[in-house]
Amino acid sequence: MDGVKAGAQGEVDLSGAVARSRRPARYPTVVAEELAHEIIGGALPAGSVLPAEPVLGDRFGFSRTVVREALKLLEERGLVRVEQGRGTTVQSRDAWNLLDPLVIRGALAYDDDMALLDNLIVVRRVLEREMARAAATRLTDDDLDALAANLEQMEASFDDYERFRDFDLAFHAIVMKGSGNDVGQAIVRTIHTHAGVMRPIAAAQSRSELERTATEHRAILEALRERDGEAAGERIASHIDFAWADRKRFSASGT
Repeated sequence: MDGVKAGAQGEVDLSGAVARSRRPARYPTVVAEELAHEIIGGALPAGSVLPAEPVLGDRFGFSRTVVREALKLLEERGLVRVEQGRGTTVQSRDAWNLLDPLVIRGALAYDDDMALLDNLIVVRRVLEREMARAAATRLTDDDLDALAANLEQMEASFDDYERFRDFDLAFHAIVMKGSGNDVGQAIVRTIHTHAGVMRPIAAAQSRSELERTATEHRAILEALRERDGEAAGERIASHIDFAWADRKRFSASGT
């Protein structure tokens, strides 16, 4: 058989066949990403009909099967609607799955006015506030000790921004996990990962600003130790607002 070799003691070596079977699986993603950027960027506006599969196949140099799979990927993400006999129609923005990695990356690439980031921050603030409230009565003593140890590491990392940021993210992760809200945790993690909303420009971060961040985390920890969910929620929401205001200020100043 093509791509299948006999190995020692008659064993069949499928490595070549497996390698080839895996490579085409990436092709639909290549096509989907290119079309997604054209849709999100406005080159293919809502209501427009994509070219037929053979035309797209010629354009990208792939088979109709690959193109068809790519269109399914776009449909799953709300970017297009595929209808038998009517073709593939581009959907309006309100139908897009903005938490899908492919969509959020593309949308953020065209988020010149930072409106999408503003919306993501609103979602993050609401979720983390509610999760901090829940965590206040659910965190164990070991969890609280872990938060305290994390905070000490943050305060020892003012001269190493990347290290500081790692502990910053870990602090929030402990609180979110302690809430027991797996869905909220997954959504916030997606925002962190793909939007980078917690990553101010390092060069613009002064020591005083990092010290303020640590002070805000200490206030959150104190509320959690007191099992005061209301205070913990409000403090973490305020902390997120301040951090985002700094990020927007840095971006506006071009620093």
